[in-house]
Amino acid sequence: MRERVWIGAVLVLAAVACGGDEPAEETMVEEESTAGAEEETPREEEGVAIEGLMGTISEMAVQRGMEPRMGRFMRCFMERYGSVEVLGGHIDMAFRIRRDGSVLWVYPRESTIGDRETERCLLEQAGSIRFSRPQGGEAEFNYPLDLDAPEDVRPPVPWDASRVASAVERQRGEIVDCGTGPFTVTAYVSPGGAVLAAGASTSDPAQADALDCVAELVKGWEMPDPGSYPAKVTFQL
Repeated sequence: MRERVWIGAVLVLAAVACGGDEPAEETMVEEESTAGAEEETPREEEGVAIEGLMGTISEMAVQRGMEPRMGRFMRCFMERYGSVEVLGGHIDMAFRIRRDGSVLWVYPRESTIGDRETERCLLEQAGSIRFSRPQGGEAEFNYPLDLDAPEDVRPPVPWDASRVASAVERQRGEIVDCGTGPFTVTAYVSPGGAVLAAGASTSDPAQADALDCVAELVKGWEMPDPGSYPAKVTFQL
């Protein structure tokens, strides 16, 4: 079995134009849905196939499904920008695709976005995509996505996990009410030590349903005071 191939995109929000391109995007999505119903197997020109546990889906088929949603992915970020000005980061979405091309599940196996509302919006958009039919059965792949804030926004102060280690140890017992983990949490800490926003990811798909609970708990934690500007930190639970 070959390793999964990562396919991804970088979204630079400073380049987003709002509103006018929505009809074109909808057309592209509809065209992809039709293509997914017609194609049983990847064509030769589609390049390297992405192999899952039971079947394969081509790199080109993944890109055809994902690219029409880039505008919507950007808007997931922009809708939260007013609440979390320093928002930005990386997410690696793990997909499993049914035989008909619909998404069986998608969850964040890695994320440094640090805002569960943004992550949930991205996953909802990703989960509604209709891909071309995989060859040989259900297929899995990973899709990394980077979201960069506009250049005129000062980035948060980067913290090492050691900066919050004592605070995390003091409060990590609460996480057992959510799930067993492992969880990776990214949080923005505002001046005074309150958590402005938090996001979460897991390497275990069985724990994906616990991520809302984990992020909500962390938002209530007390952290060290970063001073006059928000800090961003990633730690393990």
